Amino acid sequence: MGSRTMKYKHISQKPYCCVPACVQMILQRRKLPTLKQTDIAYDLGIVLPLKDRHLLPKSHKGRKPRAGWGTRINLKKYSFTEFFKRREYPLRETFWSAKQFSSVKKFKKFLIDNIEKENDLLVCFNYPMLYRIKGSWGHASLIEEVKGDNVILRDPNPKHRKARRVLLNDLLNALKNHHHGGVWLIESLR
Repeated sequence: MGSRTMKYKHISQKPYCCVPACVQMILQRRKLPTLKQTDIAYDLGIVLPLKDRHLLPKSHKGRKPRAGWGTRINLKKYSFTEFFKRREYPLRETFWSAKQFSSVKKFKKFLIDNIEKENDLLVCFNYPMLYRIKGSWGHASLIEEVKGDNVILRDPNPKHRKARRVLLNDLLNALKNHHHGGVWLIESLR
């Protein structure tokens, strides 16, 4: 079972801006007007550690969120849906917690079904766990394609300008091992 491919033009993220870079790629793919990454980040509630605030002067102040530094899309006022409404984009989001996928088979079917519908799938996961390095922090990427037991990710990390292939099982485990890991399904209102 395969699926069509969602093609995204790679956009590199600024520090802590993996989610805003993904939003830029979604808007660009859908041929919608885009914004500066820093403006998207601010609208999505970005908060940085004090030592790094100079990297993005336009950021919110606050304590480290449970999910880690970066955007706070899990809060209603900073959600994608609220962002789309404020900016008048004809889009909406639905969040699917990783815990909702009881098997890799169900996860795969969900991804393929939504790629076939041309919906965007933004995933938030434990980056070190997925790529087998030390540490624990969240990261976001877009799903471009499902091929057999693999997923092709468009990762906004500047080090990864090419799509990355990962095992479905590894991605699902990395989603389940992040505080707010899951899939944000972005679909058109039309």
